[in-house]
Amino acid sequence: MSPTRTPTPRRIRPWRTARRGFNLVEMLIALVITATLLTATMVALDASFMAYQATTEEASTHTISRLIMNRMLTLIRTGREFGPFPVNPQDSLVQDDFIQFLTPNGEVLELRWVEVEEALYVIRDPGGLNEWHLLLEGVVRQDDPNNPGDYIRPFTLEYKLGRRLYRATIDLTVVPDDNMSVTLDGDNQRVIRLVASAMPRTEVYLSD
Repeated sequence: MSPTRTPTPRRIRPWRTARRGFNLVEMLIALVITATLLTATMVALDASFMAYQATTEEASTHTISRLIMNRMLTLIRTGREFGPFPVNPQDSLVQDDFIQFLTPNGEVLELRWVEVEEALYVIRDPGGLNEWHLLLEGVVRQDDPNNPGDYIRPFTLEYKLGRRLYRATIDLTVVPDDNMSVTLDGDNQRVIRLVASAMPRTEVYLSD
């Protein structure tokens, strides 16, 4: 009888964890994905900043324009001896780029819009001292939809009984003073239009 052989225990080899880095293709893919995400984030941030800038400038310009409009209406209410007058005595309506009047203290003032400068000025003693003071910038030409090639004048004077001013209407189109170009908006330039009318106090008293 042959002797029983004791089985030789087999050595169990420990599993070795496979360790390897990114290859070149994987690294390039990761860089492309990262660059795309960063670009999208920067575009979104830039668009948000531009929109905030445009909104801020528009609100600021709107506030300043309304203050100046109220100031001009006050001058008209307290003024007298207005001009210009209609060329035809039978006409009662005048539309022009300026309006002249006397203040309560007898000073001659003129409110004038200069198209080439896109600005509104107040002129003290026109023809005399001729002192120009800037009132508002960014006042642009507003094309008349009813008359192609023509534009809407900023000042409309309605006379009654000859040279007595009954009502003055101010119509301004203002572009917000945005120092940064918003490329996402393209050529769509946002504007602010302000229209208001006033009657001289003397006319109000006569009407009553």
